[in-house]
Amino acid sequence: MHSYIQVLSTPTADTAGTAVALDVGQTRYMFGNLHEGLQRVCIQRNVRLAKTSEVFITGRTEWKNVGGLFGLILTIADANAASAAQSVADTTKLKKPEPDPIQAAAKLERQKKLADQKAKIFSDAGLNPDEYLAGPAKDDEKPPDVPPLNIHGGKNLTHVIATGRRFIFRKGTPIQVHEQIEPKRLTPSTVGRDPDWTDHSIQVWNLPIEPSDTSQESKSPPRKRPFDEFAKGSPPRAEAPNEPSVDHKTLSDDELRKFVVSEMFNSQWKLDALVEAPLKNVTLPAITWVRDPDTKKLERYYPPTDGPMPDLTVLVRTPWPGALIEKLPPTKPSKTAMSYIVRHHPQRGKFLAQKAKDLNVDPQVFQVLQRGATVKSRDGATVTPDMVLEPTKVGGGFAMVDIPSVDYLHNLLIREEWNDSRIMDGLQAIVWNLGPGVAGEASLRAFMLFHQGVKHIVAAPDISPNYIAMDSTAALVIRLNLIDPQRYSIPIHSNVIPVAFSLESSSAQDNPESISRAVRDYQLQLEPRLAVQSRPNKEPFLDTRKVLEEVPTEVLELARAAQSEITSNREVSSETDEVLPSPDAEIVCLGTGSSAPSKYRNVSGTLLRVPGCGSYLFDAGEGTLGQLRRLYTPSELQSIFRDLKMIWISHMHADHHLGTVSVIKAFYEANYGPSNQSPDSTSDDSDEADLVKVLQREKKLFVFSATNMIRWLEDYSSVEVYGYDKLVPITTDPARSSYNPQYSYMEWKESHVGFRTGDDTLNEAMKQATGMTNLVTCHVDHCSSAQAVSVQFPTGFKFSYSGDCRPSKQFVQIGQDSTVLLHEATFDDTMQTDAEAKKHSTMSEAIGVARAMKAKRLVLTHFSQRYQKIPELGALDQIQVKFDDPEISNNEAEAIGMPNDPEIISRIDGGPNIEQRGQTHSQARSDSTCGAVPHIQQRAQTPPEAQTGSSHGAAPDLQQRAQTAAQTASGSTDGATPDIQQRAQMPPQTRTGSSAVFSPAASPTLSAGQDDDLKIAIAFDFLRVRVGEIAELEKFMPTMQRLFEIAEEESKAKARDNPALAIQKKKEEEKEKRKEMYGIQMQGKEEAKAKKRKGRRSNEGQQGGKMEAAEAAELERAGLANPRRSRQSIDEGEEEKRLKIRNFLGGEVPTADRLDPTAP
Repeated sequence: MHSYIQVLSTPTADTAGTAVALDVGQTRYMFGNLHEGLQRVCIQRNVRLAKTSEVFITGRTEWKNVGGLFGLILTIADANAASAAQSVADTTKLKKPEPDPIQAAAKLERQKKLADQKAKIFSDAGLNPDEYLAGPAKDDEKPPDVPPLNIHGGKNLTHVIATGRRFIFRKGTPIQVHEQIEPKRLTPSTVGRDPDWTDHSIQVWNLPIEPSDTSQESKSPPRKRPFDEFAKGSPPRAEAPNEPSVDHKTLSDDELRKFVVSEMFNSQWKLDALVEAPLKNVTLPAITWVRDPDTKKLERYYPPTDGPMPDLTVLVRTPWPGALIEKLPPTKPSKTAMSYIVRHHPQRGKFLAQKAKDLNVDPQVFQVLQRGATVKSRDGATVTPDMVLEPTKVGGGFAMVDIPSVDYLHNLLIREEWNDSRIMDGLQAIVWNLGPGVAGEASLRAFMLFHQGVKHIVAAPDISPNYIAMDSTAALVIRLNLIDPQRYSIPIHSNVIPVAFSLESSSAQDNPESISRAVRDYQLQLEPRLAVQSRPNKEPFLDTRKVLEEVPTEVLELARAAQSEITSNREVSSETDEVLPSPDAEIVCLGTGSSAPSKYRNVSGTLLRVPGCGSYLFDAGEGTLGQLRRLYTPSELQSIFRDLKMIWISHMHADHHLGTVSVIKAFYEANYGPSNQSPDSTSDDSDEADLVKVLQREKKLFVFSATNMIRWLEDYSSVEVYGYDKLVPITTDPARSSYNPQYSYMEWKESHVGFRTGDDTLNEAMKQATGMTNLVTCHVDHCSSAQAVSVQFPTGFKFSYSGDCRPSKQFVQIGQDSTVLLHEATFDDTMQTDAEAKKHSTMSEAIGVARAMKAKRLVLTHFSQRYQKIPELGALDQIQVKFDDPEISNNEAEAIGMPNDPEIISRIDGGPNIEQRGQTHSQARSDSTCGAVPHIQQRAQTPPEAQTGSSHGAAPDLQQRAQTAAQTASGSTDGATPDIQQRAQMPPQTRTGSSAVFSPAASPTLSAGQDDDLKIAIAFDFLRVRVGEIAELEKFMPTMQRLFEIAEEESKAKARDNPALAIQKKKEEEKEKRKEMYGIQMQGKEEAKAKKRKGRRSNEGQQGGKMEAAEAAELERAGLANPRRSRQSIDEGEEEKRLKIRNFLGGEVPTADRLDPTAP
C-alpha cells in the first residue's frame, strides 16, 4: 500500500488556512481548513477533487474554515455524477455481444468441474467451501450506488450546510455529516479507546479542544420541536407518494437539520408531481392549474388578487421539502476546535510461500491462509497464519492539529491520547495549523522536542510567507501590468518569511529535520516507509522574474505604441471625461468568470468606488476578500471597508454570493474591532423598528438582495459573530413596484423603506447613509429571484449591473442613460443556443442591451471558464437582440420553493412535462455553475502552465520595471499596430490561434446607423479602471490579442517537443480509435445478424415447433446437456440464440472436445 500526505495550502492573503490531502491508493481524504479558494488552489496544483471521499474539517466551525465547503461539495458531486454517467455510457458503448450458447454451455461445464475440484481441496484443508468460494451476488439490473461524501467536523457543521438549502439542490448525491457535538476526552481509565471513524484504509480519532478560559457549559438534551415551528405557514400539504411525511412529526433540532441536508443532496422530489388541493388552502402566490372537463388537459389558473377565493379544487406542485423549512432552529457559536489523529490499519506481514510449501500446504489455499485463516496441510497437520507470515507491521499515520489561539494550547498538550501507545504507535508526522502567536510558545516547543521521532510540519500566519497562491492569474496580471501598468497592478505578495522558525536548543540541532515549515506541494510518504517525496531546497514560489523575461519583445512594442497613442490623445480624452459624471469613479474587477473558480478567472465580484459617495460591492463570489487583499495594502483595505456602504447580491447562485460573509466580517473588524468579541449590547437594535433611528445611532452596512439571501445571512448569524447585527438587510421586490423604472419596493423588518417613499425623513436618511440618490431593481430571466440593478449618485453618475440574465427590456428601462453598464457576456456568439438554454447572454446581446439603454460605457464580464484568458470571438454578429424578460413573477416560483435552476425555471409556464426550451443536460450545475454546459467540449486550448522556480527572498521590484517600460513608451512609435477597426475586420484566417480575440472596435457593425459613442471594455481579474479611462482600454486590445496568440503558439510547440506529452496524446488517440473501431465492428456484426435473421425468417415457416425436440436430442448427443439448467430455462424469445442453434444443427455435430469457446 502506498500513501502520502500533500500540503495544498498555507495561510496567505487568499488562502486563509492550511489544507492537506491524504492519498491512499485511489482514495483521497481532505484534512484541515476548507477555506475560500481551496478548490481554486486544487485546480492550480492539478489536484483532482473527484477522488475525495472523506473531508475532515479542523478548527472551529466558522467561515474562515468552512467558506470553501459549499463549492467543494458541488465540485465533488458534479464530478462524481459526470464520472458515473460517463461510466454508464462507456459500458453501453463497449457492451460485448452475448456469447454463442453452445460455447457458453461448454464454458459453464468446465467452470463447474473446476469449482468441484477446488471444493474438494478446501474440504481437505479443513475449510468450508461455501464460505470461501461463494462469489458475490450479481444484480445487473440495479444501478451502482453513488458512494456518500462524508464530512466530519465540530459542532454547528450540519447547521452551516443546512443554511444552503435555498441555493443548493442535488439528487442522488448523498452527504453524510459526522458532527462532534459533545467534547470527548480520553482519561487514564479509558486508555485505548476505539477510533471515532474507520474505513478500509484508515482509522481516525477525534480531538475536540476547548479553550482554557471556557467553563464547561451545562448540557441539556435538545427539546423536541414541532416541524411546523420552522416551516412556512399553510403550504399545500397534500401528500405525494414520494414526499416524506414529516409535517406531523416532532423532530429534535439536530434531526431537523439532518433532514434538511438529506433533502438538499439526495431528495426524491420531482418538479412534475402535482396534487389536488382546495384553492382556499393554497398559499399564494403559487402556480396553479385546473383540468379542462372536456379535453382533460391542464390549463393555467390565475387566482383572483382581491375578494374571496372561489370554491375550487386546483392542482399545485408538491413543495420541495427543503423549502418547507423557513428558518432553522437557533444555535450558538461553538468554541470547540477539532483536530484528528489518523492511522492506517495494521498490515499483515509478508507471506512466506516457500515456508508454506515446506509445510505441505496446498497452493490453492495460500490466499486463505494469508488472510488469517487456519488450514490443514496435505498430511493433515494444522497450519496457522503466524507460521507462514512475517510479524504484523504497525500502520503508519499522522495527526492534523489545529490550534486557533494560545488559549487552546494547554488543553491540547495535556490530552491522554498523546500517551496512549495504541493510538501513538506508528504516528510518523504532525501537521500543525497554528493561529497567530502560537508558534513561539515554549510549551509547544517542548512538546515537539519530546516527540523528536515524529516529523513536525508547521504552518502559521506569522511564519508562512504571503506568497502568490494562484500562479496562473498572477502571471497573467504581471504580463498585463507590462502592457497597461495604469490599470493592472501586480498582486501584493511577499516571498520573505516573516519570522525564522527554529528551536534554539541542542536537541533541535541534533535533529534538524524533525521540524520544518509547511510549504505547498510538500509531500511526505507514510507507507510503505516514511520519506519526504517533494521538498525543494527553495520555496516553491512563482518565478516572477521568469514571467517578466518571457514577455515577447513584439508585445512590448505594441504596448508602447498603444501608450504613445493614448498620450497623444490625452487632451481629447480629458474633454471627453468632463462630459461624463464622476469620471474618477473606479471600477475594480475582482472576479470575471462564471460557474466556478478557474486558474485564470475568479467568480463574480465587482467593487465600485465613487469619490465623495462611498464604496459599493456588486456580488461577492467565493474568494472576493482574497482578491481585495491582493489588490490593496492593509491600510488601503482598512480605508475601503470603512468607506463600504452597500453590498448587492443579484441572485442566489453560489458563484455570486459565497464570499459575502467574509467581506461582512472584514467590514465589522475594520469598523468595530475583532469579531470574536460579543456585540455591544448598548447598540443592539434588533427590536428597533425605526430605520431612521438605527441609521442615526451608528454606521451600518446595507445589503440589498432578494428574500432568500437575507434569510441565509440570518441563518448563519447564529453560527458565528461576523457582523450581522451591524447590517441593514433590505429585501428588494420588483414585483411590488408596478414596474416603475424610477422606483423599487424595498422592505426592512416588514416595513416599507427606500429612496422614494412617502416619508421624506426616511428618504433623506437612506441617501445620507448609502451615498446614493436611488436604487432600482427589476426581475431578469435567469433563475428564481434573479435581479438586475441600477444605482444613481448625487453627481449624476449612474451605474447599472446585470448580474446573470438574458437580455431584459425592463433592465433597459431602469438603466436608461447609464454612465456605465456592467453586463454579463457568458458566451460568444457561436453559442447562442447554449446562452438561451442556460439563460445567459452572448457578447453581441450584451452590446445590444447597452445600445438600447443608451449607456456611455460598457464593461463585459462573467465569461464562461471555457475562455480561459480572453473571450473567443471573431466579428460580432449583426443581430437584433431578443429580450427575454421573465413571464412569471419570481415570487410565484418561490411559492413552491423551487431550487435556483435555470432548467427548472424555464419549464414553469408550460406546466408539467413540457419540453424544455433549448439544450439541457442532466445534473446541470445551476446553483453554482451558471456558465459552461458540461457536455459541450471545450474548444479553448490549455494555456501554458505558469513556470515556478526558486527565488531568494523577495520578488524583484516589478513596479519599477513597469514604470521604466511606461517611460520608454513615450519615446518610440515605431512598430505601431494597424488601426483597431482594421484589425477587427481582418478575415479569421489571418488571426492565428484558436482563441480569437474580441476587439471592441468591431461593435459598430452590430447595427448600422447607430452612433459610435459606446466604448466597450473586456474585464480581467484585477482590472482597476476609472470611468473616464474606459475608452483607453480599446487601445490595448491588439496587444493583448497578440500576447495570447504567442502564448498559445508556444504552448502548442512545447506539447510537440515534449516526448512524454506526445506519447500520452498518442495513447489517448489510440484508445479512442480502438473504441471507435470496436463500436464499428459491433455495429457491423449486428447488421450482419439482422440481415441473416431476415433471410431465415422467410424459410422457417412452421418448422420451428417441429425442430425443438430435434434440438434437444442433438444437444444431448453433443454432451451439452446441463443437469442444473433445464431446456425450458432457455429463453425461446431470444431470436439470436435460436438461429445459432439451428445453424449448428444444419451442419456436422461436433464432439465435446471440439467445443472450444476460444475457437473461431
